[in-house]
Amino acid sequence: MFLFLLKLLEKDSLKVFLIAILLFPALLYIPINLNSEVGILGKIIDKRGNYYTVFSKKIYYENQWQKYRNYYKFYYGEFSTVPITTGKNVYIYGTIENDFFRAEYVAPANNNSIMKIKDLATNRLSENIQNNEALDILTSSFMGNIRDKEVFQKTGTLHLFAVSGMHVYIIYSMISFFLNFFILKRNLRLILYSTIIAFYLIFTGFTPSSVRAVLLLITLNLFRLFDVPVSSFNILGLIGYLNLLLIPNNLMNVSFQMSYAATFMILFTMNHVENQYFRSLSVPIAAYIGIFPIALIHFGEISLIGLFITPILTPAISLLILCSVLSILLPFNFVHSFSTFFALSIKNFVNLFTFYEPIEFSSLFIPLFLWSLIFLLYVWLLQVKKRKKAPIK
Repeated sequence: MFLFLLKLLEKDSLKVFLIAILLFPALLYIPINLNSEVGILGKIIDKRGNYYTVFSKKIYYENQWQKYRNYYKFYYGEFSTVPITTGKNVYIYGTIENDFFRAEYVAPANNNSIMKIKDLATNRLSENIQNNEALDILTSSFMGNIRDKEVFQKTGTLHLFAVSGMHVYIIYSMISFFLNFFILKRNLRLILYSTIIAFYLIFTGFTPSSVRAVLLLITLNLFRLFDVPVSSFNILGLIGYLNLLLIPNNLMNVSFQMSYAATFMILFTMNHVENQYFRSLSVPIAAYIGIFPIALIHFGEISLIGLFITPILTPAISLLILCSVLSILLPFNFVHSFSTFFALSIKNFVNLFTFYEPIEFSSLFIPLFLWSLIFLLYVWLLQVKKRKKAPIK
């Protein structure tokens, strides 16, 4: 039905043919309901205390092994003769309930992995930052997965402490800022930018949003390397397609949905706004418009105060990430003390706005209808602004 409608709307037969080929794998995908006892073969990609995230490669379900890629979080506090560290291949037996794995038995392999560097960085940060609240904020600003979510969830600023595209772009900006002083050749810089930012994925736990942002930057750099003009929208669509081809379950992942919706709106806004000052102001607004319906559908509530706090906190997050990196690399007490003070100051500032309770909706029709009007108005205003700036022929 979709292809038939596409054929009616699109006159280019080649485009219709290519879209049909790209959509063909979707017809072969059969979702599996795993709310039962299963065995998982996979790799640990994130570790915070006794909480882990495993990326499954195979699952043992209904008396047979099947290839099945997905992310699962689990808690395991039992003693293991082989330490369970990031990058370890593991076999896990337990029960899956709503994508949370209740692990009864975990058997890690005795393999070594470069991903272990994340655990070394986490341990180093734990040694240098003594305050647990500050440690949680500093760790999550650089690696994501904040533990104490209540304050940030109430104020709609939780996304600032879950590694997203914004964090990847901040790290990328820092890398480019420092390398520009030492490397003059553009192509060599692009290769180093891409290599280092790809390495950063180890610290993020390969979350859908960080994978999307890193692949977008690397792909754009690849085209820049060969001076080939390309549309950012096309790259975003290609990355999303490949991501779903590898992990189809990401389609139902809230982080995946929000990441691509926010990025699409940001790219759309950047294409219509040239002034750098207005760009910096419009980015959080564009992202908020993009994620609003998804957040509403999944959570049934929305925090409007986050729209006003986010632009204020965004520059602070850049400094917070820098503090986290310096606290890992440097042994100086004054760096650790300042990082602790700054992290706690951010939390205290956000805490001032917790009296603004998130707005809950019993019915989604009215807020989604109002959002659609705001969305259309926003797009119309951008189009009018662009037409006014277009040169008169």
